[in-house]
Amino acid sequence: MLWSDPFALLTSQLSRPGGFVPAGDVAVGEDDLVLTFDVPGLTSDDLSVEIQDDFLVLRGERKRPNVDGNTSFVHVERPFGAFERRVRVPRGINPDRITASLNDGVLSLIVSKPERMKPKAIAIGTGTEQRELETATA
Repeated sequence: MLWSDPFALLTSQLSRPGGFVPAGDVAVGEDDLVLTFDVPGLTSDDLSVEIQDDFLVLRGERKRPNVDGNTSFVHVERPFGAFERRVRVPRGINPDRITASLNDGVLSLIVSKPERMKPKAIAIGTGTEQRELETATA
């Protein structure tokens, strides 16, 4: 997976034509992946997040406000409807280490990278050190 191209991670969005699809950002840090989605007007009860295969799946619905029987919409610009966003995540993530928070209409998810994805420094020795190591193990 190319972590250098976070936009490639937002792989799909499903919604009815003209329906609500939350905008999303992906940021990649040294130890984690941070996803943020704009979900104005939604509560945690309106959303679900789960891991399916190699995808983090966000589902929800932004419902049209109810109006009384004497009122009808004559112009509508704000989108509503059910939606699904799928974000490819690396194999081996621990779903129990994903945190989610919803503040001011923004859903934030922090996905810890699996150990195999974290950078590991490799010491570079000199030829003398290598010969000493080979002699000591022989």
